[in-house]
Amino acid sequence: MDYVIKVLGTPAIIIAFIAFIGLLFQKATIAGIIKGTLLAFTGFVLIKTGGAILGGVLTMFSDIFTNAFGLRGVVPSNEAIMALTIDSLGRPSAFILFFAMIINVIIARYTRFKSIYLSLHLIVFMSFSVTAALVGLGYSELFAIIFGAVVIGAYMAVFPTILSRFSRTIIGNNDYCIAHAASSSYIIGSYLGKWFGNTNTNVEHVTVSDNFSFLKNPDVATFITMFCLLGLSSLFAESAYLAKVLDGKPYLVWLLEKSATFACGLYIAKKGVVMFTEEIVPAFKGFSKIVAPGSIPAVDPMVLFDKSPNAVLIGFLVSFLAELCCVAIFPFIGLPVIVPGIMASFITGGSAAIFGNATGGFRGAVIASFVNGLLLCILPALVLPLFSHLGVHSVTFADPDFTFLSAIIKYTFGLGH
Repeated sequence: MDYVIKVLGTPAIIIAFIAFIGLLFQKATIAGIIKGTLLAFTGFVLIKTGGAILGGVLTMFSDIFTNAFGLRGVVPSNEAIMALTIDSLGRPSAFILFFAMIINVIIARYTRFKSIYLSLHLIVFMSFSVTAALVGLGYSELFAIIFGAVVIGAYMAVFPTILSRFSRTIIGNNDYCIAHAASSSYIIGSYLGKWFGNTNTNVEHVTVSDNFSFLKNPDVATFITMFCLLGLSSLFAESAYLAKVLDGKPYLVWLLEKSATFACGLYIAKKGVVMFTEEIVPAFKGFSKIVAPGSIPAVDPMVLFDKSPNAVLIGFLVSFLAELCCVAIFPFIGLPVIVPGIMASFITGGSAAIFGNATGGFRGAVIASFVNGLLLCILPALVLPLFSHLGVHSVTFADPDFTFLSAIIKYTFGLGH
């Protein structure tokens, strides 16, 4: 079952398969099928590779930040809690994933919700969180599988379709939409941007003095952002700890290299996105003609990052700031401290700002990303008791969609338990 989870939860495999089937249905040449399948697979692996580089630098930054400011608490990490509970939750979660995929396709074929969710690694995490919540409340594995498959399958079709109302404005068409575990945050942020923002102040059109024109280059801006964050945190870190991190390397060289590594990771991921979308979108049209006519692929939000680089940086910083506010406040209101998840702050905060900017300009971007940061802390803190039966301490599920659903389960199915 562990093997099934790994195969079905590997996005690059699913993407390559869909590209292959789509090109086959389009009666492409053998050379075209091989080229399109391999480029779609390679593009997604590039995204994963860039993401791993980003994650490495962000994890290091998180550790330095924790050491510098004495931050202790519960760490939101989907990968960590899944790895620790795979023996107890793996079997029902695999069944949920399998049946949810089928339900997603059925809904896309027969209803107006035409999205087919391709970020399947996130559905693996969601399957684990639903199973953990329901088993923790005393429900059987069979009930967890049935409930999880139906609800998550519907989620996979409905949420990207709702979000496409806003994503098509950013993308410029409806050839694809966004599938991510923070869709609820993006929808809320989009509406808040629409209600309280001002589209006349688009963050991508901010006027920059010629003296600072280098900031217009997204790779340079990314480098400088990480340079400042790492530099500031390392100044307050313990000297012995920092010496261990530097591993004999001169401080300035280390700081420059890590900042450049972060910028390179984002650059690689964005190049992978371009390669992936150029192949999967036309191939998916062939796939959808047979499987679910009129359906559209729902893909990772990193496809948007090259379209709104300023919003990504603003969203990351503002979302992170909101999480720090929660760290300061939670001990006084009886909630467990949720350690800011830096990777989640970057991906979901940046994406939330892109959506907020699309509907409300600079103000919308700030509002959307700040609310996203609050959700990244408040929701995990509220549902943390649900997962105590797992015997896993100091780690919990991260993304808003997982924790929103867990909260709904807690306050509905938990009433009689």
